Amino acid sequence: MKTLKFAALALSLFFTTQTLMAQVRVSPKVGVNLSALDAKLNDFDAEARTGWHAGLDFRMGDGVLFLNPGVQYQSYTARLMQDINQNTEVNFSEETTIQSLKVPLNVGLRVIGDNGLLGLHLKGGIVPTYVMGVKEVDNFDFSIDELNRLTWGANMGVGIDLLFFTADLTYEKGLTNFFENGEGKNNILSLSVGLKF
Repeated sequence: MKTLKFAALALSLFFTTQTLMAQVRVSPKVGVNLSALDAKLNDFDAEARTGWHAGLDFRMGDGVLFLNPGVQYQSYTARLMQDINQNTEVNFSEETTIQSLKVPLNVGLRVIGDNGLLGLHLKGGIVPTYVMGVKEVDNFDFSIDELNRLTWGANMGVGIDLLFFTADLTYEKGLTNFFENGEGKNNILSLSVGLKF
């Protein structure tokens, strides 16, 4: 009897998994991002600028609403600026790169189409981001310890599908401070292009 129950459970899980997999679309993507981060640290200023990202998005579900999680590797440039006197004249500046892993957890809304020639969808949700590394530079005592390793954001965006191509424009509003000992939230505008399978 236990063997029969186990077999029934295994078959049920198999068919459920196959049904879900049939409803999952995978989108490998690459893109660029612009950051509006600007913060005053102990003895220098820091501002994030442009960068790039690459990763995978998933669309789960065939209805009007769908789940849209993803995973992205993100790298962007941060400019570090040193003040030399009371008049806040800039002595010198250097650039570094910050690498992060983002895991957007979105819900999507299909506005028009999905499997045809043209599709349009909206999405929004939360974005946990984990800082993986910082390129250290001369003249600045700036390391990964200056950053909050885990930050949170809220994002919203719009996506367009044309056949098996897809493009997304997303705005992420930082909810937590990016730096450990300084105020400043990282707001990011991203443009991605990719394929839809």
